[in-house]
Formats: sequence, C-alpha cells, structure tokens
Amino acid sequence: MAGDQTNRNCVIQGNHENLKILQASKDRFGSHLKLEVTLPDERIVIRWGLDDEDYLKIRDIVKGNYFDNLEAGYHYELLPYVVVSLNKPNGKQKFLANLRCVQGQKAARIEFECSERFAGNIEWFKKEVRCIKDLEHLKWEKFKT
Repeated sequence: MAGDQTNRNCVIQGNHENLKILQASKDRFGSHLKLEVTLPDERIVIRWGLDDEDYLKIRDIVKGNYFDNLEAGYHYELLPYVVVSLNKPNGKQKFLANLRCVQGQKAARIEFECSERFAGNIEWFKKEVRCIKDLEHLKWEKFKT
C-alpha cells in the first residue's frame, strides 16, 4: 500500500509551468536550456542539452519580444509534447515542438521544427519523469563551471 501511495505522489502534474525556460545558452559542455521543472514533490533546475540547430531556433524565439514589450512576469516555457508530421512525397518525418510565451494575462504558443533527439527527450520527459530523483543526473549544480 505504501508503494502505491508513493507512485501516486510521483505522477507529473499536467500544467504549462513545469518546464520554465530560465536561459538558453552555451557553455563548455555545449548548447543547453536552463529549465526550472515543477514536479509534485518540489522544483528543480536542470540542464537540458541541445543540438546546435535546436539551440539556435530556441534562442532566436526567446530573444525576440513576442508581445513587443517586456513587463514583469514575462517568460517562456517548453511545452512537454511534440507533433510528428510526415512529408508525403518523400516520407520524411518532421518533428514540431512548442514554446509558450507568457506575459501577464497573455500567452501564445510558438511552434518550431526540432531535431529527432529533441523530440525523443521530450517523449522521455513525458513518459519517464515522475519525481525529482528522475532528474537528479541533470541537476544544474552538477554542470557548473
């Protein structure tokens, strides 16, 4: 019974604030996002590694002022889902991820094409991450220079 209770307590909450982007940058380990992840048991800041292509796309989105001005509370979130589109003529898959821009009471979803690796990481997060212990290996402090 206690095991069942633990599993119930470690189910990820489905809200749009569980992958808040704090920074998109590069360091000696490579391109990454600094994400604040909100889980039922607590919050954790992690380093989410990126391919250079994904980094450039996300950086350009985050750098822009989506609503033309910056007021208090303006931030971006990585939404935890990916859409797969199939290009019919040549059968190539296209992966589409989403950021959400939040400014006060306004919010907008911004779609961008991402790599298969990025899409796989989103799927891993969605299916496997339930508790802080599932993200310990990505904890921000482990990557400080």
